[in-house]
Amino acid sequence: MDCRFLSFGCFYLPFSALKKYKTEMQTANSVDYAVIGCYAVLMIIAGVYVMKFNRGAAEYFRGGNRIPWLVAGLSSFMAGFSAWTFTGAAGVAYRAGIAVIGLYVGNALSFLLGYFLFATRWRRSRISTVMEYLSARFNEATRQTFSWSTVVIQLFMSASVLYGLSLFVSSACGFPVLWTVIGAGAIIMFYCVVGGLWAVVVTDFLQASILIPFCLVLVIASLMRVGGITGLIHSLPPELKTIHVNGEFGWIYILSWTIMVSFGYNTSAMAQRYFSVDNERSARKVALLCSGLFVVGAFIWFIPPMAMRVVYPDLHSVWPHVTNVSEASYAVASLTLMPHGLIGIMLAAMFSSTMANVGANFNVKSAILTKDIYQALIRKNANERELLIVGWVMTFLVSGFTIAIAAAMASTGQSVFAVMLTFNTLISLAYGPPALLGLVIRRTPWWSGIASFAIGLFLGILGAFVYHWGLIEQVAIIIPASFGVFFLSMLLDRGDTPARALLFKDLNTPVDVATELKDSPDFTSQVFRFLSRTIACIAVLSLLLLLATAGRDRLTILCFSGITLLASLLLSSIHGRKNARETAGNALKAETTI
Repeated sequence: MDCRFLSFGCFYLPFSALKKYKTEMQTANSVDYAVIGCYAVLMIIAGVYVMKFNRGAAEYFRGGNRIPWLVAGLSSFMAGFSAWTFTGAAGVAYRAGIAVIGLYVGNALSFLLGYFLFATRWRRSRISTVMEYLSARFNEATRQTFSWSTVVIQLFMSASVLYGLSLFVSSACGFPVLWTVIGAGAIIMFYCVVGGLWAVVVTDFLQASILIPFCLVLVIASLMRVGGITGLIHSLPPELKTIHVNGEFGWIYILSWTIMVSFGYNTSAMAQRYFSVDNERSARKVALLCSGLFVVGAFIWFIPPMAMRVVYPDLHSVWPHVTNVSEASYAVASLTLMPHGLIGIMLAAMFSSTMANVGANFNVKSAILTKDIYQALIRKNANERELLIVGWVMTFLVSGFTIAIAAAMASTGQSVFAVMLTFNTLISLAYGPPALLGLVIRRTPWWSGIASFAIGLFLGILGAFVYHWGLIEQVAIIIPASFGVFFLSMLLDRGDTPARALLFKDLNTPVDVATELKDSPDFTSQVFRFLSRTIACIAVLSLLLLLATAGRDRLTILCFSGITLLASLLLSSIHGRKNARETAGNALKAETTI
């Protein structure tokens, strides 16, 4: 590369201009707060808009199997993304450099496994919750054990994500951590309660439309600040450019991470995306899209924090009051390189990614409480309307408990990466093996799932809270034990139960959309029309930020607005299927338009 110029596609910028680029951190101001306020209003509007798609529990918890694969895929990606990427993972990028790329490639491989093996089977299961599948594959006791345990553990996972958001925003704005948790939690609670899964996936899509353009702009600004890709590579300390076999974030650690997330990313909220779309092909597209986005993201999300390692080798000198200061490196990059207005968009993007993750878990947990506990134990004959109302109540309760736990976590000042890793490993390694093995292996007795889960959960709790095993030890001990119990149980199988025989008949039967979804209207055109127009409004409104900026900052805003407008134009060309069997939804459209 010519040292006098930096090349970014078709843009060539003189190196001498870098000397005039921003070198001092800013703090959020009134323009940024106004942007955050507009964003919150946008999420509420989206939640209210999709209320009309929810006729009953089927739509509320799985979108009536009519969620477009592109929307479901971006939602799944955002749910696996979260503000943890910009706090915990950014801290890993700042401390360990390119090792963090290995972690995200591991995420991509886990979705690739879903593409080849699990996506099709989850869609053919024809269920509303993963726990519902456990009842058919094993028995009702397994379903209840998994349901109660999963709800409790995932409350802490969701709370840790909210905690990560509070750390980020309080670092950037100086807001009190507690009020950040309460405010963000209240917004998520509102649109999840009123809109269900439709609200989760639609708001996730809008959030991605804000997040991705911002991240692309920040990557360009970060590379400009350190002399381009070559300058970044040359300036990083040697230990940040090498991945060792052993040690923290070495190859063995990355392999263990990949095994762990392969269970987490193919069950629970992610599995819900697979069976929320119309057919198996769409489910596989969801997995493939997520895999591709994580590969691309592995090389995009973490350039800014690594650039900050060059600009600020010692972040403690910048923010001495922050406990885990490396986890604020993405905020430092944004505050150093972005103009006001886009700083607000950055903060909104942090809200976006957190809301995607937490919102998905709110919906999954409320589905478990409604379908797997309330209906299974209390009101077996509850109709769709009753279950919809109970779903609203359960979402509200889950949200409230999560906010309370997040507030308690925030007061301890723990590492976001450590907290997330603890609970994510615990649930993934206990819950994942029996759930996924049971989906592909038929000949095990009814107790195989609960036995595998029990040994995984026991060892996970022992390792996490008593012996303090690291990720490598957890994977090396729990997976063989859990798999061993499951496979040995095959020796004691006594044949199919009626429920298991019916489940595997469904798993071997392709989905016939024309027959099975003939009474479920296709909202694809309406959804993408709403998304296209809303994203276009975001692009146009972002141009108002030109009034509050000058010089090079205006070019940054124009880049963001241009990328966002391009996304809107692409979405406007997407239409739903048009055939005779699906025109049944036309009457509903007329009745429910608001």
